[in-house]
Amino acid sequence: MPRKEYYYLIALWVIADAVAIYAALNVAFDVRYNITWLPLIERLAPITERYAVMIPIAVPLWLILFAFNRLYDRRYLIAGLQEYGKVVVSCTLGILVLVVLSYLEPNLSVSRSWIVLCWLIAILFVSIERFVIRRIVRVLRGRGWLLTRALIVGANEHAKAIARQLAPATQSGVEVVGFVDDYLPLDSRVLDDLRVLDRPTALARVAREMRATEAIVVQGAIAWESFMEIVTRSTSLLNDLEIKFSPGFYEIMATGVTLSQDGFVPLLALEKNRITGMDALMKNAMDWSLSLLALIVVSPILVVAAILVRLATRGSVLEPYYVLGAGEKQFTTWKFRTHRPEPERNREDHAFAKSLYRMGVDKLPQFVNILRGEMSLVGPRPIPVSRAAVYQEWLPTLLAVKPGFTGPWVVAGKEVQSVEDEIRLDLYYIRRWTIWLDLQILLQTALRLFQGVRPVTKR
Repeated sequence: MPRKEYYYLIALWVIADAVAIYAALNVAFDVRYNITWLPLIERLAPITERYAVMIPIAVPLWLILFAFNRLYDRRYLIAGLQEYGKVVVSCTLGILVLVVLSYLEPNLSVSRSWIVLCWLIAILFVSIERFVIRRIVRVLRGRGWLLTRALIVGANEHAKAIARQLAPATQSGVEVVGFVDDYLPLDSRVLDDLRVLDRPTALARVAREMRATEAIVVQGAIAWESFMEIVTRSTSLLNDLEIKFSPGFYEIMATGVTLSQDGFVPLLALEKNRITGMDALMKNAMDWSLSLLALIVVSPILVVAAILVRLATRGSVLEPYYVLGAGEKQFTTWKFRTHRPEPERNREDHAFAKSLYRMGVDKLPQFVNILRGEMSLVGPRPIPVSRAAVYQEWLPTLLAVKPGFTGPWVVAGKEVQSVEDEIRLDLYYIRRWTIWLDLQILLQTALRLFQGVRPVTKR
């Protein structure tokens, strides 16, 4: 984004954080000393002078901790749930600072329960404040502000895939304005209305003309001489342009990489699985525990749904679907039948189909697939075996994790208008996965089903 807009945004963040922190510390004081019905909290008369000193000191100290934890770095802001994780860490460090101050200066000793309340309320207030700023930023991006204008260096399939994943700009914050390429003729249309503007050797001039502040270089998409020229000029003629590199294999890679030193040669080692270690343990534990609980809770609904389907149509109550799982392993998932068998009225929906589908009841048998380890609560949309060819280019990435009972395609709403939109969201989920993202999607899914909304993807 333009530097001036970025500074305005940083000023908004700092002011909003300061207000949220100050409010949280004062609300914690009121809760500690003015609310009488809270259990486990002894009623004491506060020494208000201590808090009158501690709170004003805490606010700037916390802002410094926020800055050290990169909560004002444009590369980490509005870029997924990692920002909220940094908020939790920064507030925790802020609490430790308060504890240290209270020990170093006895006259500033404060209530331990106030400390705990500060931690909880500060995390809540700052997270809410930053969520509101995200909404404001999205609105402003829709009006053409706070966007980073970017050129893509190279115009092969990988470069086009990157451009597709950066759309829409209101979400990514990056507006691709064109390509520079060594091989295609000038003014060639590459993707939608985006064209080849010039050769990579003219990158500096094209960036000035297009008001671009970022260049995404796709290795392997341009000549080696052009690539080396960009690298060597990046600290001189291209000093005002942020250069980012995307390896050519990025679009088919979903797993992480680790740096390996073999004979003093730095190499990138490809991980075998996308989600490993403690992350995999947490995700599996959440899948098993919540699915087992859900299956117990909804068992009466399963019985009622089976009876309704039996009354509405002849044939089997459940309908099998053959899908691809992680590692391209095939398995069978089941749904309640929502249409009549083919020989009967050309497979039209039965009387209860709309209600079963709208409330997501038709998918409830898939909890069994989750307990069997074939699916996850949250993941990419299951890919039918019969339609695997449609997803062929993306299968290595989409099948790097288990398919999900729900996923980003459920909560995205109007943003999913095609299979390409669905794939883009699934790829974003796979590469940005955290346990917090899973929890967010589960919460949003529950909200959408409560509203009676199910996505319909144009295929």
